[in-house]
Amino acid sequence: MGETSKRRRFPWLKVALALSLVVNLVFVGIFAGVFHRAGQGGSVLRTAFSALPAEDRRQLRRETGAIWREARGARDTPRAPPLMIEALRAQEFEQDAFAEALHAAQRRLLHLSDEMHAQLIAHVASMSPEDRARYADALEEQMQTRRWRGR
Repeated sequence: MGETSKRRRFPWLKVALALSLVVNLVFVGIFAGVFHRAGQGGSVLRTAFSALPAEDRRQLRRETGAIWREARGARDTPRAPPLMIEALRAQEFEQDAFAEALHAAQRRLLHLSDEMHAQLIAHVASMSPEDRARYADALEEQMQTRRWRGR
């Protein structure tokens, strides 16, 4: 009796390849999104940071990293995502709890943004008039090439 069916040596290979493809597509999507957001368009704040000299940007990145680490370390208030999930999973939708969790997340982001703005302002205030003039030239040049210029 001849055996006509092939014996599969690696039945898990198709699943592994499919998972690998999905993971690769996710990473491509993430990188494309980051590239798109950091491309020519963007916020005035992003443009203001990018117009700074490279060493100044590195210094502000380090300081900004400290702000983010401090915010992550502040565990005195409950985190918004678990509260949002809890409100969504409740038998009866808890609209007020969900809204408060969203407001808490927004307040946290606004606080971080205010801190970053303050750092940028303090940094620019500490520049010499010549450095500020070079910075103004670089900022003006970048603002003229940004897509949002006419908004």
